[in-house]
Amino acid sequence: MASSYSSSLNLELQATGENSGTWGNITNNNLQKVESAIKGYVSVAIASTNDTLATTDGSTTDEQSNAIIKLTGTLTGDTVMSCEAVETWYIVDDATTHSGNSLTFKPSGGTGTTLVQGAKHILYSDGSTMFDVLNDAGNITANGTLTVSGNTSLDGGTFVFNESSADLDFRIEGNGDANLFFTDAGNDRVGIKTNSPSTELHVVGGMKVTSTVDLDGGNFTFNESGASVDFRAETNTLTHAFFIDGSADKIGMGTSSPTSAFVTIDQASSSAGIAVLTLDQGDADQEFIRFDGTSNSDQSSSITTDTSVGSLTGHIRVNINGTDFWIPFYATN
Repeated sequence: MASSYSSSLNLELQATGENSGTWGNITNNNLQKVESAIKGYVSVAIASTNDTLATTDGSTTDEQSNAIIKLTGTLTGDTVMSCEAVETWYIVDDATTHSGNSLTFKPSGGTGTTLVQGAKHILYSDGSTMFDVLNDAGNITANGTLTVSGNTSLDGGTFVFNESSADLDFRIEGNGDANLFFTDAGNDRVGIKTNSPSTELHVVGGMKVTSTVDLDGGNFTFNESGASVDFRAETNTLTHAFFIDGSADKIGMGTSSPTSAFVTIDQASSSAGIAVLTLDQGDADQEFIRFDGTSNSDQSSSITTDTSVGSLTGHIRVNINGTDFWIPFYATN
């Protein structure tokens, strides 16, 4: 009876009484193939876009019987590397140059897995499908540095960094910014475009909020450093409904150029026929306006006790409780 061969490693299964004088060599070949399947390494240069690992019954030159397979060469198109359609496992080192093409490793006639250029894969086959173990791994613990050069997708669960509350910083780098997002664990602070946040949230650069902002439970300070920067609030039709001129130390309402006083109100910027200012005093026994200044008997200060000011020059229109009145004003001497 002639020898037969095993399906997974292509070992020669000798029949009783066969191979007189050569059975020892055949047995040694089988043992070498078993050794290769446990610890063997082979480098295979991909020769075409539809290549196959060499399978040789009873021979130690069998490529696919090795545990570790290194694939080399430059892909000229989307490429498929096939092995026998048997139950087996491999460590595959994709050392090829993809040149924009894909490389699939699969059992012959079955479903393959796509390899990543420069990566090492732990694979197993059930005879019809090739599985990448780390594509569907369970819990993974890394005691050293974990470096990922491809895309990372976290889907289906929560992500916790620094669960043990150690003094470990977290940093996300941008295309041109080393500290696009930075958490300072030692000080419990977050920095955007800075690795030395001076408060709980420190942003260096612009910030845009397109929804509601709720500042509750603390003070709000704009321009804490006292720099020459402006502040502007816009309404539906007014670009400068409220404006602080940082360099001039003045406030404008309806204007971006408050020049005549500390506070300038420019109603001309509004399209509606309305008064410039409405004062609604809710305290019935209190004044509408209080003037605090320096008083003198002449007209050299902001308040004077001089009753002989200049002649009546004109009147200013006001409205009190719905009725128009005129307030006289006098020229200075």
